[in-house]
This record gives sequence, structure tokens and C-alpha cells, in this order.
Amino acid sequence: MIRNTLTIALLMVQSAFAGSGHVWNPDCGEEEYRFGYLFPRLTSLDVPDGVLKEIGKPSNDSNLPAYLEDSQFRGTDNNSETVVGQTYIGQILAHDISVDRYSVLGQSNNAWELPNDATPWLDLDTLYEFDGIQAPRETFDRAKLLLGNYLGNERDFPRTLSGHAILADRRNDENNNVAQLSGVLMRLHNVFVDQLRSEGVPSDELFDKARQWVEWHWQSIVLTEFLPNVLDAEVLDDVMQNGRRHYRNYYSKRGIVPVEFSAAASRFGHSMVRGRYTLNEDFDRVRVFPLSEAELGRNLLGNQAIAPERQIEWNRFFRIAGSASGDTDDDVDQFAGLQVARKIDRLLARPMLRLPVGGPGLPDFILDPENTIAGMPTVSLGALSLFRGKALGLPSGQDVAAAMGYEPLDISVFNFCGLGEDCGPDGINLAEPPEEAPLFLYVVQEAREQNEGERLGNVGSRIVAEVVIGLLEGDRSSIAHVDFQSTITGTGLVSMADVIEFIGWAE
Repeated sequence: MIRNTLTIALLMVQSAFAGSGHVWNPDCGEEEYRFGYLFPRLTSLDVPDGVLKEIGKPSNDSNLPAYLEDSQFRGTDNNSETVVGQTYIGQILAHDISVDRYSVLGQSNNAWELPNDATPWLDLDTLYEFDGIQAPRETFDRAKLLLGNYLGNERDFPRTLSGHAILADRRNDENNNVAQLSGVLMRLHNVFVDQLRSEGVPSDELFDKARQWVEWHWQSIVLTEFLPNVLDAEVLDDVMQNGRRHYRNYYSKRGIVPVEFSAAASRFGHSMVRGRYTLNEDFDRVRVFPLSEAELGRNLLGNQAIAPERQIEWNRFFRIAGSASGDTDDDVDQFAGLQVARKIDRLLARPMLRLPVGGPGLPDFILDPENTIAGMPTVSLGALSLFRGKALGLPSGQDVAAAMGYEPLDISVFNFCGLGEDCGPDGINLAEPPEEAPLFLYVVQEAREQNEGERLGNVGSRIVAEVVIGLLEGDRSSIAHVDFQSTITGTGLVSMADVIEFIGWAE
């Protein structure tokens, strides 16, 4: 039983918060969820803006990849053993737990004062009801969620004629892959409605009952499939068996989301994103984000209606039993069958360093004037993560490791060099090389150093495990507090492949 596998920690006395300007405000308000600091006593890492921008910027020449940029010219082998679908489970999870609309890049922000506009529980509020916006329901069956666009694709969101998705949280339409996986969960709701109706559940209870079932299955997917795929096994097992050391019950019961998680550790998935994906036999090797004007019409950007011919064949994203998914060995064409994610490390796929933002919302200093697409400004996701960490006053990765009782990585593994020094092809020359690494950079580099990029290392694994499991334990309606048995598998273990088969979408 899931209830027996989760460690429900005893209530701990919360220590006083002090130091580094991260002062806890006990009157921040109980009516809204908040961000906070996991290690408020640690000093903020102060790296000059120019150095952060240099670390996170893309190259202008594919033959000379930048510090955070993966490229065929590096000769790297970044195929992991994890299937690509796990990347997008992680993205939905990040959306499910938090959204920060109020911190400002280039300024100092106190996380204790920042509202979290998402519910921190794993309740899929981004699909059902977000910021006062409810998911659209079918006209003649109000217990079901509305699916289907004007192009005839019954697996896509309903959309306006301009392509805008009609759903609770538009973040779940950020890209084609996360949109289609969100559609899987919405379809699961509708299948559960049919099942519950056949069992005689009253009409006025169908929607809420189906939603509860979907939430529990989602929580099981995160707990029993996603976390074991991306976290260090020993760290995860320690948290499950012996409880949390740092994310105290004071945090978890109030749904406080630490920025060490939301602005650093949870962003490891950015490294897993592939530059290209094959969705089906006819829509193959498509760039996740366009790198040129010629690719603007054929990419996986969101906020556009998904035509039936762009539908994902899910056996290419998840390992579905009995499916001809193909081989995932590095020696074969990994686009031909079941695709794998990239390894977790500091090297990001080239499109991730050239996001076509195309409009207002980010300060000018974060935009890249040297890399434009059809006149649209771009932004490096690597630089954005580094600047977000600085704006929120995150400590260095080395300080967090020491606070957790781990031996910190030596700064030499990050290959920071002074101007004029020989760094080699993987290093970077900086006017002021940091003596410690930003937490986001530390987490992804630690994964490479300790687990060859297959899973997060000690620091990243413990932050993610403690926060996610802590939020499950803090939510009295979650599977941490019920004897959950899946109606799909008959056990407490559920995978996304199980769900896809159950709803009839396994090709």
C-alpha cells in the first residue's frame, strides 16, 4: 500500500529564521500559498550579472558551442536510459506545484513575500481550476472535461480560431508535448466518469469523484514512476524510509514551496529536453523550438491547434507493453522508435538557449540581441534560470551541499577560468570566475559527476524528493493518507503507460 511506503514524519518544532536577509514573516497570510527558503540561514551567492550572462548565453557559431550548449561538435553522447515522456511528466509536475508571477529579475526578492498562485498540492489544479478559471466541460455531459479542437483532433484542447487553448492554465500549452500529455490526463478523467456512472455513482458526484481518482493516479505516477526514474535511488529510499531532514512539516502542512526547489532543483528537466522529436512516422525529427525563420512553420511550439497528423504515437514516448516501440540503444537511430531523453547535465539542447519569446514580459538585459528568429528576440533558458536564482537570493550549490551533510563538488569540475587561461573545449573564460556555483548549475553538474547524468545527485535528489513527498504528506487527501489501489492496475503502482493503455490511446 502506498500509505505504508510513505514515511509520515512527526511534527517538528520550527526553528527561528534569520540571516542573509531571508527573514520569515509569520503574518504573510494564511489565505494564500507562499514561497520560502529551505536554507534561510545560508548566504546568497552574489555573482555579477555579466558573468551569469556569459555563462548562460548561446554561441553564434555552431562549431564553437557555448558553455551550457550541447552540440554535435562537442562529441558528447547525451542519450540517457530514461524515455522522453518522463521529461513532460516533470513539466506538468512543476506547473502543478507552483507559479511565480511576482519576483522581478535584476532585483532582490524575498521569497517569503512571494505568493504562489498555484496550489502546491499534487492536485492537477492547472487542468481543473486555476486562478479562478475552470476547465471547460462537455455541454451535454457536465461531468466530463471538454476535448477536441476545430481541426477535428479529439485529443487536443478546445481552442479559439486563433489557436489559443481553452483550459484552466495556459502553461500546459507551452509546447506540443506537454499539451498532448495534459490531454491524456483529461481523457483519463472522462473514462473514469463513464466507469463511475456504470457503477451507479450519482450524477452530482461524478465530476468530483472522477477528479479524485485522476489526482490519486497522477500522484502514484509521480511517486512510483517519475521520482525513481530521475532521482538517486539511495537518496530517494532514505527519504521514503527515514523521513525528511530539511523540508519540515511546518513547510509541508502549509504548502510552502522552497525556491531552492522551484527556481533551481526542479529545473533539471531543462537539460533532458531533446532538440528534436519524432511524434509519428510522418512527423519526425521536428525541432522543439525553431532555430530559424524556415522552421517557424514546423516545430513543437505551443499555443497552436494540434492537427491530427501531429498526434503523438505514445509508444514513441513511453515504454508500452506489447508495443513495437523499437530499440533505444545508442547504436541505432533513436528517432525510429522509442525515444530517450537527454542526460541530466549542464549541457542544454541548442533550442533551449534560443527561446523565441517574441514579446514583452522579460527585462531587456535578459534578451539576446545577437540571436533573433524572424525578428523576434530570443532568451537563453540557461541564463534565465541563473538570473532567477540570483533574484531570489539562492545560496551556492556548495553551501547547500555542506548544509545537507554532503561533500561539496570542487569548483574545478565546473571549468571556470580567468581571462586568457586555457580552459579547454568544455570550459569558459570569465572576467570574475565564481568561487562557488549557482544552485541550478550545481544540481545539473552534480548529476553528471555522481550518476553519469542518468539521475540527479545527492543535493538535487534530496531537494526534489523531500519537497514532492513532503507536499504529498502535507495534503490530507493525497495517497499518503489513503489505502490507494488503482482501478487500472489493481495495485498502488501506476505508470503513464498504464494510463495511456487504459484510455485507449496506445497505438
